Amino acid sequence: MTQVLVENLQTVLRYREKIFFVLAISIFICASYYAYIVHSTILNVVEKEKIVKEIRNKSTKVSELESVYFKTRNQINIELAHAKGFKDGDVSNFISKKSLTAFVSNNER
Repeated sequence: MTQVLVENLQTVLRYREKIFFVLAISIFICASYYAYIVHSTILNVVEKEKIVKEIRNKSTKVSELESVYFKTRNQINIELAHAKGFKDGDVSNFISKKSLTAFVSNNER
């Protein structure tokens, strides 16, 4: 038993420089990969913050435009149309909002 341990110890001592270099290179590769992942994460967070800020600005702009739209829409009436030269139509035809397919049963295909 001790002979086997001595042989294993001699094998380890013989390859100790190679084992050290393999472990050192492995640690370096893992540390480099970790730094790359952290860097990518930071860049993604910064980009996300830019996008959130841009969405917030566009949402504010849309709200302002909706406000202007509703304000303008409420100012349009029949008196304004007459003032602009429009006249009432003689015939009024309306189109139903209901879809024609709503009246077709499954058996009539």
